[in-house]
Amino acid sequence: MHHTHTSTRAVALMDSQPLTLSGLSSLIKSIDSGCDIRVKETCLEKISEALMYQSVDILVTDLQSAQENLHQGLDILLNLSEQFPRLNMVVYTLCHNGNELRKLVNQRNISLIARGESLSDTEDYFRQAFARKRVLSPRICCDLVRLTEQNIQVSARITRSETEVLRHLYNGMDLREIAQAKQLSIKTISAHKCNAMRKLGVKTDSELFLMLKNMC
Repeated sequence: MHHTHTSTRAVALMDSQPLTLSGLSSLIKSIDSGCDIRVKETCLEKISEALMYQSVDILVTDLQSAQENLHQGLDILLNLSEQFPRLNMVVYTLCHNGNELRKLVNQRNISLIARGESLSDTEDYFRQAFARKRVLSPRICCDLVRLTEQNIQVSARITRSETEVLRHLYNGMDLREIAQAKQLSIKTISAHKCNAMRKLGVKTDSELFLMLKNMC
């Protein structure tokens, strides 16, 4: 599928609230009266289906809807970003979860604008995003900085030996392999792992690997 590249930009909108869709339409028209709003949907799954048949230049969307939770919404957006790398995506959201927001930061075609910024600032951020300038609004940046500070504080509580064990675990080694590599007993390696998990406040391996992924 090839997206249009004409002076009239085609736009798709997604928000679970019809009133918000109407407000977004007015905001977009005030920024660029030449925009053609071709798609309006109340869930991301319908947006994803519509984009298979309808070419658009810009997608303005929330991260979730009544039909999709945050994780499902993120998966859909990441898939769309990969499938349509030239699609300019503007995420307009109330989400302040730095762990989730960071999943979108590396996608160069996605701008993140927090709901709750002033109206004049919001208009300016949308104008920049529509001009294909990458936008991370101040509230989004604060959420990401807060996450980084939390990770730094957590990392500071873990010893060097515990950190090395966690790094090896994250890279796919098991306790026996780590013990052999470091010439230590499995009991010692297991103790390092258990101490690190206690300091990190996690109780299962799945929670541990999720935290390590976020920290990395």
